[in-house]
Amino acid sequence: MDLQKIWNAAKKQIADNVSSISFDLWVKTLAPYSFEDGTFILCAPEKMVKQQATHERHLPHIEAAIRDVAPIVESIKIIDAVEKETHDSKRITVTVNEAPPPNGATAPTKKEQITINPNMTFANFIVGKSNEVVCAAAEAVAKEPGKRINPLFIYGGVGLGKTHLLNAIANRVMTETPDKVIAFVTAEKFTNDYINTIVSKANPTAAFREKYRTVALLLIDDIQFIRDKKSTQEEFFHTFNDLIQNGRQIVITSDRHPDEMSTLEERMRSRFKSGLIQDITTPDVEMRMAILQKKASLENYRLGDEVLGFLANYAVEKNLNIRDMEGALQKVIFYAGLRNKPEPTMDDCHDALKDAGHDSKQQTTADTIINHMCKYFNITRDNITGPRRNREFVEPRSFAMFLMDEFLNIPLNNIGQLLGGRDHTTVMHARDKIAARQKTDQRTQRILGDLSKLIRGE
Repeated sequence: MDLQKIWNAAKKQIADNVSSISFDLWVKTLAPYSFEDGTFILCAPEKMVKQQATHERHLPHIEAAIRDVAPIVESIKIIDAVEKETHDSKRITVTVNEAPPPNGATAPTKKEQITINPNMTFANFIVGKSNEVVCAAAEAVAKEPGKRINPLFIYGGVGLGKTHLLNAIANRVMTETPDKVIAFVTAEKFTNDYINTIVSKANPTAAFREKYRTVALLLIDDIQFIRDKKSTQEEFFHTFNDLIQNGRQIVITSDRHPDEMSTLEERMRSRFKSGLIQDITTPDVEMRMAILQKKASLENYRLGDEVLGFLANYAVEKNLNIRDMEGALQKVIFYAGLRNKPEPTMDDCHDALKDAGHDSKQQTTADTIINHMCKYFNITRDNITGPRRNREFVEPRSFAMFLMDEFLNIPLNNIGQLLGGRDHTTVMHARDKIAARQKTDQRTQRILGDLSKLIRGE
């Protein structure tokens, strides 16, 4: 990923949306620093520039422009020069094998820089009902790589902790067995490395295979990225087989279950299912409160119980993932800081988050859809989320599954959990059934049209 190229293109868009003075003072002086775990990081030359760039007058334009240029970016972070020095010190060097040179010559081991966040450990991972099983599995993998659970496939929505667990595994393995060689990459990085072996004579395929097939532990993030890339799937298939056959550990994350990747080759889907597939679901209010409290304490902020409860309930109401919830917390803390308060108050919460309701996407939540379903079909919430399979309840439930998939950016398994703890295959079947009926059945078309308008507030 060419960070400078992305930033140059984004700046052209930002210049059209902010004043020329703001652009010259607070935007133009930013520089791309890194792309880590889906986050595009910009560096400001000094603290004041960072404060102005992250202000609500400027940050939304910066975020929108970068995401428009590079859709793979999930979030944007701006750091100042002092934070950059701290961040630099946290970069960890991990040994990755390179292919031996031709003619039997001995090649020195190469140190390749990969970014592992030392703060993302098991100790800092908040465990609750939504993730306790997957966390236990990750700890088992870190304790005995390649022995008990292999591969481990973790899936769930954006910002629920998948990348945190990959970092936690890497940190634990490197602490307890520093001699082990690991590779920690995104699926996009794996793909780009493979493409480079094809187009570059100086980097033969043998080097690529040596790099990925000799590691003791392969951690690969966002595997859904390769679902439409047949050549990459082919290479990953052979890499996967080679590692498993030699007792090497593989941990994979994805935003969806393998069965939901329609363009994924069946043999690849079968390999993923040969180990443990475990999801991370949306946390409840109590777990969100624990996460917020932990986040605040790590950054030396105090949160009162009233503010803590408000933010947790706000996150549930708006269907925020963990990353967005922490962003809301940072915004509230920023407002309190502007007013020289030692800790945020309810006034800061209301003022900081008052504009969030104007975003129609934020307004569309699972509760919004369920409420509209109940009113439209004249049924209760228990009817639609309960176990009964009466026709008058099954059909509205199927419509709800279809519309949640349409309006909400969450995995099918999460939709099933919201509608009575049903699994992803049930949701997939209901969604596809409604989609098929929509093509020819006028009644289905009318119902979907009516409900879509209600959900959009039209």
